[in-house]
Amino acid sequence: MDEIILSDSEKEILEWMWKEEKEYSYKDISLQFGENSDKGWKKQTLSTFLSRMEQKGVISVRYEGEKRFEKRRYFTVALNRQQYERKRARHLLDSYFNGSLNQFMVALNGGEKISSGEAEELRKFLKDI
Repeated sequence: MDEIILSDSEKEILEWMWKEEKEYSYKDISLQFGENSDKGWKKQTLSTFLSRMEQKGVISVRYEGEKRFEKRRYFTVALNRQQYERKRARHLLDSYFNGSLNQFMVALNGGEKISSGEAEELRKFLKDI
């Protein structure tokens, strides 16, 4: 499974887009992050972030208009927060723990035994999934 690695700036854009999970025009995004915003990102910088996010599969782009330089771009999230976090967690498990949840849990707890309360909480969680 491919890992999704986002820069801090790309994560910030994605976090903002998740707030309303709707279609955003380039103008909407530019107002939030562009040169006249607190971020002050230049058009080329913002376009680069959005292009990379599309390549990584976290957003999708819809074009409207006929002529090359008159096309309007509209952006939507391609993965909701839960899907994104699941992909990241699965990659971590596969890459560092050979896909073993048991190895992950041992590492997470530092090789120490878990308390009976924690064990019961895990049993309840596993029963519910």
